[in-house]
Amino acid sequence: MKEFQNYFEVTPRIVPADQESTIRITPLFDHAELPPADRIKVRFFPVGGLFPDGTSTQAIDGEREDISIKREGKSLLLKARFAGEQEHCILLDLFDLPGFRNSEEWVEKEKKGIRFNVYSLRPDLYRLRPFKGDFHVHSVCSDGAESPEYVAARYRQMGFDFIAVTDHRRYEPSRRTMEYWKSLNNGFRLYPGEEVHSPDNPVHIIHFGGSYSINEKAFSDEQRYRKETEEILRTIPPEALPAGLDPFPVAASEWVFREIRKAGGLSVFCHPYWQTNKYEICEALSDAVFHRGKFDAYELLGGFYEWQWRSNSCQVARYGDERAQGRSFPVVGLSDSHGTDCEKLADWNSTVILAESDRIEDLISAVKNGTCAAVERINEPVPHVFGEFRMVKYISFLVQDYFPAHRELCSVEGALMLEALAGSESARKALDCLGNRVAVYREKAFARS
Repeated sequence: MKEFQNYFEVTPRIVPADQESTIRITPLFDHAELPPADRIKVRFFPVGGLFPDGTSTQAIDGEREDISIKREGKSLLLKARFAGEQEHCILLDLFDLPGFRNSEEWVEKEKKGIRFNVYSLRPDLYRLRPFKGDFHVHSVCSDGAESPEYVAARYRQMGFDFIAVTDHRRYEPSRRTMEYWKSLNNGFRLYPGEEVHSPDNPVHIIHFGGSYSINEKAFSDEQRYRKETEEILRTIPPEALPAGLDPFPVAASEWVFREIRKAGGLSVFCHPYWQTNKYEICEALSDAVFHRGKFDAYELLGGFYEWQWRSNSCQVARYGDERAQGRSFPVVGLSDSHGTDCEKLADWNSTVILAESDRIEDLISAVKNGTCAAVERINEPVPHVFGEFRMVKYISFLVQDYFPAHRELCSVEGALMLEALAGSESARKALDCLGNRVAVYREKAFARS
């Protein structure tokens, strides 16, 4: 009966590995008031099977003797040592809670109860915080359907911590969005960005977070762009390129990657297997970009229409093949949304980044360090998480047990942002009154040192 967990607040959800922590389970409503301790059976087990004494077991019903359980007011406190980096399952069999059959025999027979999951992390990840973002988003300023200010509000409503509007060849719309919403104090972050299409280069490249436009730099002085691209081309050994391939786009892409880094941004190699009648980027060119590996991150998941499902399938498979050949790089999931209402793409793909903070430099550093994963939820409630195994395990837990409540908080704020954008002064005041609830929720999810 996992659905009953919405009746409770569980803090913290993330604890330090190999340390003793106390989990507090507090009913939020009168109908969820916990019964006396002798009417509660607690079953507690590590999902990975590793116990504090260093042993591992398949058993899931054994009761751990090293757990301290007590009541404090309305709350139930569970103190235990959480071994290793893994998920831990807490099952409460409550015999007197409304909605449960008041039969101890039924609970024992069915092995059902309210399930709460927590996660223990090693120090390097425990000090980081999760942020959900998208930095491949279009507005009416290029070929999207809605104003960039509207797009931002809708993304907050869908549960995002940050986005960058990245219109084709245009950097200014992202700055315009930042300027419009600069008075927000709810913690929703807007950052600069653009989709870069340099001259005579079919490779699509996202520029996230840099301090100036790379499109403008390329087109305002195209002669210099071509000269510098030719200089890069002379450093690429001919044998590094597939036979018959025009080498200019390879060098041009590397010029863009380099210039994004100079601007302090993150470069993302986008959707190499985007297919209409053909791949928009020929496979030989994608091969060269992959093998040279000059980009910062790879758009593993892109927001294609339902009939283009093959694109993401190929991109995921290509990631596996590249890793098998010893070429590793961070992966991200980005929507490539061209409309938040007229299309379903907006929340299909996202990136969860584990970073020290949501400052742009920390987010970029985290992606480069690989503490992120691509998340897919295409037109259905079942998500999929892609990336390195350690990231996938932890971020899958976050997708299931952390982000649902996070989204509910964001949804209210996004709705108020839309009202404010439509001219409601009371909505702006309500936003100010709410403050930064998401940041409070985020910190409560982690155990106190």
